[in-house]
Amino acid sequence: MESPCETPKSADKRKPRTCPHCKRHFRRHEHLQRHIRIHTNEKPYKCLCGASFGRRDLLKRHEDIGHSPITPSTQEPSPVTVNDSQLQSQGNEGPAIHDPGSFWGLPNLQSEGAPTGTIHQQGNFPSQNMGLSTEWVLPTEPSIVQIFAGESNLNTVNCSSSTDVSQERPYQQSHDQSLSQLPIERDSVGKSSRVKLILTKLTLNYIAEFGVLTLPILRVTEDHRNRLLRALGNSQTAMFQSSFPSCHSLTRFVNGFFDGFYPHIPVVHLPTFQLEETEPEIILSMAALGAQYRHEHRKAVLLFYAAKSTLQQNTHDRERREMDRRVSSGGGYPDDQQGTMQYKEVMREARCALYLIAFATWQSEPDIVREAFNLQSFLARCVRECSLVETHESQQETPNWHLWIQQESDRRLKFFSYSILNLHGIAFSTPPVILIDELQLRLPCSCFEWIAPSPEKWAKVYKSGNAQQMQVQDALSHLMKGSNEPHLLNSQPVPSPIANYLLLHALIQRIMLSQQAFGPYTDEDQHLLNRQKECIRNALHVWTSQWQRAPESSLDPRNPNGPVTFTSTALLGLAYVRLALNIGSYKILGTRNPQEIANRLLEMPKLPAGPHLLPAILHATHALSIPVKLGVNYVARSHAFVWSIQHSICGLEFAIFLSKWLFCISNCQKTRPLTEHETRLTSWISDIVEEGRTSGDEDLWSRPTLSCNCAYLAFAVVKLWARLIRGNEQWAILKIIGQGLDIYANTCEEIFVNSLVNE
Repeated sequence: MESPCETPKSADKRKPRTCPHCKRHFRRHEHLQRHIRIHTNEKPYKCLCGASFGRRDLLKRHEDIGHSPITPSTQEPSPVTVNDSQLQSQGNEGPAIHDPGSFWGLPNLQSEGAPTGTIHQQGNFPSQNMGLSTEWVLPTEPSIVQIFAGESNLNTVNCSSSTDVSQERPYQQSHDQSLSQLPIERDSVGKSSRVKLILTKLTLNYIAEFGVLTLPILRVTEDHRNRLLRALGNSQTAMFQSSFPSCHSLTRFVNGFFDGFYPHIPVVHLPTFQLEETEPEIILSMAALGAQYRHEHRKAVLLFYAAKSTLQQNTHDRERREMDRRVSSGGGYPDDQQGTMQYKEVMREARCALYLIAFATWQSEPDIVREAFNLQSFLARCVRECSLVETHESQQETPNWHLWIQQESDRRLKFFSYSILNLHGIAFSTPPVILIDELQLRLPCSCFEWIAPSPEKWAKVYKSGNAQQMQVQDALSHLMKGSNEPHLLNSQPVPSPIANYLLLHALIQRIMLSQQAFGPYTDEDQHLLNRQKECIRNALHVWTSQWQRAPESSLDPRNPNGPVTFTSTALLGLAYVRLALNIGSYKILGTRNPQEIANRLLEMPKLPAGPHLLPAILHATHALSIPVKLGVNYVARSHAFVWSIQHSICGLEFAIFLSKWLFCISNCQKTRPLTEHETRLTSWISDIVEEGRTSGDEDLWSRPTLSCNCAYLAFAVVKLWARLIRGNEQWAILKIIGQGLDIYANTCEEIFVNSLVNE
């Protein structure tokens, strides 16, 4: 309320009320009180479901969206309800369902704060988009909303998401600050929100309908083992038979494959998987991966070579049969039956090759590593022979379950072959073996279709999905056009977690190809490259919005739908880092030697300061905050069960990028004051570093007198990532990366200390 002595005219000219925290001025008392709640994080307006809000209008909107009754005509059937009566009951008593394109039937993100809108449209946004509980935050962890909004009065205090809408400027996206929001889960009001209750209820319904999703507990019998030994004998690898693992060991290894490797690359249809129907070379390659996940490297290597020898023998036999057939038939094409048999054999070879590459890529032995790159071309040839194009005629409208399983399994195998070969390019800076333009396939299905345990339950999920996944090229086209035509995305089927993961790989490949094509010789002023970067930044922004639309998306790597969505967020950060700095051009992991890794990092030039780096800095810092919050030692020793190796590869690039930026900021401190964004980010990084340094029983390193110095933060960030990465002893390359980062950090620290002494 205005003071009685103030006239309307004088009130318009001045703002007599001042915030005690940031000295911002306001005209009305209620505006000041609402603004102060940003600093105090007070949320006085509470809903019966437990959610609380800083503003009354946000509570009203929450009640309208989350608790208002809906008529049956607007209600979409849930794919997890048991029968029609339960569906009706859920519609009357349960959550409101507003988004017809949502698999779960959650509220439309366009009305719940999707990142495609402006900040002032988004209303109550979570103050912490860090992927963990909002109950505890680092002291200076910024409000991501304010960073995106470009606030001029960013304070080093934790801010609530309840921004003063009437007073804040709308977000104006500039050319230099085209930022993509960090992925957040669909929970828009905290972990105790109504949305979480929706997910919990629907998940319980799903369990009641389909049963609890568990990984198989398989048993390798003596008959299975003898079958493998016969296959080894046929491939003339009898040398392995004397030391071949026992039934108990093989059982342990095959189950290790499913609980270690499979969640990150779900290419096996669990409900119908049978050891008796699986080819020996595939079982051997699965066992090799499983032995590695059980930390039994010696047996893993033995099984790797056994699988490789069997694969080579089977490939040789198939090619000889094909040659004999061509000679006998005068070089004619095979009939349909022969073509189908040949297709299945080649797909089996591709599956085995995929597993062998996944095993060999991250080892330290040169001979094994060489095999990974030798198998690249073999895997690419296999999937190309089996066609990377799906015609409309080959896709039935309502296929039977077993035909659908075969189609979806083959589709996933081809896509994951593309992604693992693309990962080679990311990690080792090798040219792409398969281009995304070659793939003309429908994107993989949702988790619930994939895990349905019977034809009847699969049919229920399949029919309730309303629309199949898009063709990958159409989905990429929508990503690239989505920033200009957002209605296109909202009208399409919500992409599955694996679909989003694969689309992100496609965008990263486009970044790498653009950086190779538009070099200093072809694009001296970088005009063409910058245009490509801006286009991809917009696509990444749309991808983030799309990720949040998917009801299966989660930042929890242990969620029942698997860790693929969590892995995608790490790749999203890597994409922004690659847009800011072409780290791949330095071929950091080429030698697999820690000292060489450190030397190449030291040879990299300093980063130029500028707002174009902000998205990459934000994502890299966010990525480090997650394991620090969980506990550095805990994550380092146990994260292999929930993190894929891709997180460590991304962590390497995050460590490099943040250290280079912090060294740049350290130099800037000598000549000018830091900007508000720089101050907030360095304060946030400082808190992360200090929390990580003291997270163990003993401090990870001693704290210097001037901990606020950005050069110190640069060393510390690298040391934290080195500790996190090398703690995973499952893959040899991670120890090499961790040692290389340690050498780099120590060398930089010595150089910095010597420069201070000389001054």
